[in-house]
Amino acid sequence: MQHSPLVPIVGCALVCFLFLVGAFSNIEVKITDNLHGGIQPQNILIVAIDDPSLQELGRWPWPRNLTAKLITQLEEARVTGVDIGFYEPSNQDHELAEAISNAHVVLAQEHSQDQLLQATPLIGANANHGYVNVITDRDKVTRAIKTDLGIPFSVEILRQAGYQAYPPERMLINFVGPPQSFEYVSAKDLLSKKINVKDRIVLVGATSPGLHDDYLVPTSEGKAMPGVEVHANAIQTMLQANYLYPLSRPSTLAGIIVLTGIATAITWYFSYWVAAVLVALLILILPWLTILTFEQGTVLPVLYFELSVIVSTVMNTAHLYFVEGKKRREIQQAFGKYVSKDLVNDLVSSPEKLKLGGERKEITVFFSDIRGFTSVSEALSPEDLVHLLNEYLDSMTSIVLKNKGCVDKFMGDAIMAFWNAPVDEAQHAELACETSLEMMEELARLQKKWTKEGVPALDIGIGLNTGDAIVGNMGSHERFDYTAMGDTINLGSRLEGLNKQYGTHIIISQHTNKHVKHKYLTRPLDFVKVKGKKEAIEIFELIAEKAKCKNKQPFVKEFEKALDYYKAQQWDAAIKGFQKALHLQKDTTAETMIERCKVFKKNPPGKDWDGSWEMKSK
Repeated sequence: MQHSPLVPIVGCALVCFLFLVGAFSNIEVKITDNLHGGIQPQNILIVAIDDPSLQELGRWPWPRNLTAKLITQLEEARVTGVDIGFYEPSNQDHELAEAISNAHVVLAQEHSQDQLLQATPLIGANANHGYVNVITDRDKVTRAIKTDLGIPFSVEILRQAGYQAYPPERMLINFVGPPQSFEYVSAKDLLSKKINVKDRIVLVGATSPGLHDDYLVPTSEGKAMPGVEVHANAIQTMLQANYLYPLSRPSTLAGIIVLTGIATAITWYFSYWVAAVLVALLILILPWLTILTFEQGTVLPVLYFELSVIVSTVMNTAHLYFVEGKKRREIQQAFGKYVSKDLVNDLVSSPEKLKLGGERKEITVFFSDIRGFTSVSEALSPEDLVHLLNEYLDSMTSIVLKNKGCVDKFMGDAIMAFWNAPVDEAQHAELACETSLEMMEELARLQKKWTKEGVPALDIGIGLNTGDAIVGNMGSHERFDYTAMGDTINLGSRLEGLNKQYGTHIIISQHTNKHVKHKYLTRPLDFVKVKGKKEAIEIFELIAEKAKCKNKQPFVKEFEKALDYYKAQQWDAAIKGFQKALHLQKDTTAETMIERCKVFKKNPPGKDWDGSWEMKSK
């Protein structure tokens, strides 16, 4: 087979160019953000000016004699950093100055509009100073401190504590975890009782959201971090010398070139399947290597490294197939992973069906996902993980194809499939339900096998939805995918994720239930507004074919009665009904509904309540 060295050269040049212009810099920093955390905080205490303190001690700003009392309580601290601005004089400055003179204090100063704001001479006479300006990146996330404005607050605190700190001009903060990872004590508690601060580094600062001194950080998890804790993280980074250094540009370019060469050699000199496995392993190894080097203080641009492997593999593979002119083989390969062999042969015989474009038609979409896959992946080697995942995906895909489904894509450990396209199937909803139930049976068989082999067992959730979607070949003339898209698809994906909250395995929408309720036993679960949607939808649990699960019907009837009481806001009757259902079998949904009823009993939703529950997460 003829190879062209120009293909990997072009691919490598493209990735190098994207890196040099920072095309994916925002994505790259987000990837790095996820590596933060898991560090044990040092002996640092944060005195929080929080909401309870403001309620008890008065609105902000506090009189300076009150701040003086706080500092007096901290006299035994190794050093106290006060992240509060005392930039204007007051008639209580003498009391505060006296308290500062008896403690080891670093005061805040900041640069604002080309001005240096610092404590009044009287207050600052017996204290050291450090600037508290917090810098943010273009995405409004704080990741570093800079030393070009002067001595940072955190650096000065460390120096006054007796440590040497020589951070780089832009020091990346190695965050220990989400907000409140450090020990907090409320300011009101510090004033009301004795707290041991001897030889500790103490920071005093605002944590109340109303004081607007908080910032998004890599470990925010949706919650802003108070500025005083940002300084605590900076101190922690320097205290443990956990500095983070991004890989240099020359080293990054060299890495891209080397990885392009490795990926090219794999695609050139190995068979298709062997090459696919080797490339997959390479792609899996890179994130692991990134985590390892991050722990050692080096930040790898893993996105560009992954991109160099992917671009090289894709371009070389495309060249091997397209230049050889093997159109029929390409079609067979492209659709073999989606549908059964009979349909592939039909498409090969009638390539006009592969024209770009799409059509709107009713389909039933299927989503499945492995629960707790991260913990499973951490327990296995990359080789064993790939083997386990391939065994699982192979078994599940076979069931989809056997039941005339179209496998759209694999998204890591997730599967997306649909029915009624590209070939019409009148019973598409029933076929999707049958597939889901067969998958659960096959999974039970695999779990027994994995248990004997000492491999962690996998569990899955499945979501089904029926409705109109756009289906067709989407992409370019050289590269395309047969796929489906639209709101129907998005809702199907959301339903799969709801299984975790309801303790179920298969959730179907009201639209799917309408097509299958004559054949399958389904249980109404809830009336929900999934995240991102305004309209509520009724969801059901798919249990089994009616003829095979008569013993389940009493439970379902009791649950339905209780759910009717719930919708009618008859909370006591609903609780009693759900408890009766629980006597028949253990059920997470019933337990959840009981808790909801108790909440609604105390805080009724109102007469205009439509019975829906709004989901806050996917």
